[in-house]
Amino acid sequence: MSRSLVSVLTLLLVSAIFPATAQEEKKPAEKVTVAWSVWTGWMPHKIMEVEGFLDERNKEFGTNVQLQEFRGYMDSVQAFAAGKVDAVAMTSMESLQPASSGVRSVAVLANDVSNGGDGLLVREGLTINDIAKHPLYLEQFSVSHYLAARAAESAGIAPDELQIVNMPGDDVGKAFLSDENIKVAATWNPHLYLAQEAGTGNVVFSSEDIPGEIIDLVVFNAKIVEEHPDAVRAFVTAYYDACEMISNEATNERAVEIMADGAGTTPAEFRKLLGGTRLFTEPKQTIDFFQSRRIQNTMNRVRKFSHQNELITDPEFDIQFGPHDPANPALLWFDHRFAEEAIAGGEAE
Repeated sequence: MSRSLVSVLTLLLVSAIFPATAQEEKKPAEKVTVAWSVWTGWMPHKIMEVEGFLDERNKEFGTNVQLQEFRGYMDSVQAFAAGKVDAVAMTSMESLQPASSGVRSVAVLANDVSNGGDGLLVREGLTINDIAKHPLYLEQFSVSHYLAARAAESAGIAPDELQIVNMPGDDVGKAFLSDENIKVAATWNPHLYLAQEAGTGNVVFSSEDIPGEIIDLVVFNAKIVEEHPDAVRAFVTAYYDACEMISNEATNERAVEIMADGAGTTPAEFRKLLGGTRLFTEPKQTIDFFQSRRIQNTMNRVRKFSHQNELITDPEFDIQFGPHDPANPALLWFDHRFAEEAIAGGEAE
């Protein structure tokens, strides 16, 4: 018997004993990295990690989704834009920027909407009508900038009348609390309620005045949605596992303890932060919101603001709402189907 014939018979025998499908099943799942940073609405990610919800769903779906916490929010957004991570927790404001640069992006869930957690602080004696009379400290082109522009609009003040002083967002709040020479600042909690409790400032405009306009999202690269949908399912389902722990009265105290510890504060202080944030703990909230006229109107405003500030070049930048369609060239989608699947617990393909 020739060596070639022996080789062929050997290969056939091996194939029969070890089918190709069995060998393929042993191949490790591709790692999918979701970036997030500390913010009230994103703290369920810490619960997912601490309580092992993501590990459990990875086993169920045969996936390898990992969370990566970033100390700096914009660092996480830039990592997503650069393709260093596969998904990121970001605001609706920033979602246009990677997409407009060519990163095909799909928002798969809404974490929360700010409900007073972002605001405009002024010193005692000043009103919203005075915000253009003093330097306005904020992080330029951020949600704080967007909120300040909306505040100015409500007071009949043109955006170019504002005297913007650019400063990292968290530093803005700290500076307002420590430097009385800063008269006007756009920032977020805990700085808002700390200034009010200390009697050093008043909130004259907040996200409560523009309900549903400051939105926190989790956005995936469309390539992951198309090629590894089970990774998205595992993440979304695990996220709502964590949210169930928040909603359940029996486990809420433990959930708040985990989130507070992750945010570097006390449970009592964290509950104050929750007061300015409307968490979307139920999949149906994302489903309804992504299909609503409200989010479409908000994204139209965000697109206009982004174009006016030269963050995007196309004033008609296409934003789609509904199940992501790879054949459609739109670069930013709000896709509710993974939240729909999470209601049923998700089903692996």
